[in-house]
Amino acid sequence: MASATPTPQAVIEGFLLRTRRVMAHSLIREQAALMSKLHSGQVTIWVTVNTKTGEESHRLQVEYPPEESLESLASRVRPLILSGEPIYYAKALDALEQLVGTEVLNEEIDLAWWHDYWRAVIDANLAAQAYWVATPSGTTTDRKLMYAWLYGDVIHAQSPRSPVIRDLSVDQRYYAAAPGIARICDRVIYTHIMLKGLIDKGVLTVDPEVLSEAVVVTTTSVDEEVTVRVSDVGVPVPDDLTTIGPDALDPAVWRTPHQDIAALRGGDTD
Repeated sequence: MASATPTPQAVIEGFLLRTRRVMAHSLIREQAALMSKLHSGQVTIWVTVNTKTGEESHRLQVEYPPEESLESLASRVRPLILSGEPIYYAKALDALEQLVGTEVLNEEIDLAWWHDYWRAVIDANLAAQAYWVATPSGTTTDRKLMYAWLYGDVIHAQSPRSPVIRDLSVDQRYYAAAPGIARICDRVIYTHIMLKGLIDKGVLTVDPEVLSEAVVVTTTSVDEEVTVRVSDVGVPVPDDLTTIGPDALDPAVWRTPHQDIAALRGGDTD
């Protein structure tokens, strides 16, 4: 059975929650300088010249984040760039127009520009963003290499169909993917800022919790008071436990761990 189509309100609020989750990633929060270099395609070329012989050599130096870190960031971004997802960027922009109204929205932003702004970084069929690669099998772009890494190496473990991409290593696919993901994150951040601006102006209304509720796990150890009861194997859990709480448990059937251990020891509670 097909799921119901989400309302424009649900799409926008889901999009905002996801953008907040992307922006909370450690690469965005703690590695802004590195992500900026990737976004702009900044590299260092060292040129060494032997002044006696005239011989010249060159070295390329680029810094990338650990692959595991970028994988987790890419997984947070993916629902925004996958057309089948309800919070796909184009669906979110369309939902924005439906909620605000075309005339009102046109006074605030150029919606067509925002569509083009996103498409420029996620369309695999456009010209190369920063570079293209040639192998004996032909040529390919950094865009296609990014998706080969994302969907071939990370998500589906599929062998590349393109002979050009098969000529290249996972390292080379990753080196193309990192700047591509950085550019997508740029769109995420600025679209969030745009939407927040519309909210602050009162043009767009969302549930306040969308902008404040937790979107990432921050506590990785748990130490809290709980109520524990045990019973014999096969004893059914009362149906009203979720509404009444522990009082729904018959103390003659459900015991504390200490009571259970004491019973097993024949009444010895030491």
